Amino acid sequence: MPQTQQSFVNLKDDPIYVSVEPWPQCFELETGDKLTLVWDAPETGDTLQINFINDRELVVWPEGAIDDIRYFINGEPGEDRSWTFKHNP
Repeated sequence: MPQTQQSFVNLKDDPIYVSVEPWPQCFELETGDKLTLVWDAPETGDTLQINFINDRELVVWPEGAIDDIRYFINGEPGEDRSWTFKHNP
């Protein structure tokens, strides 16, 4: 199965929140932070669905073999930052 990746960059002046379902994982991204997801893509169809909750929150649903999905924040392993917030969402 081919690997794919998707990145989200916060260009806003305030933090944004990206939830990755169905687990869920949730990441707070400060201004300039980049969250990258890497996983095995499906053979056909969409690799990711995005639902915007509001201008600071979005929910993403990766498709494919997601049991071994990897999370990077600014190029560094970032899974340990899930649910670690500096601000009140």
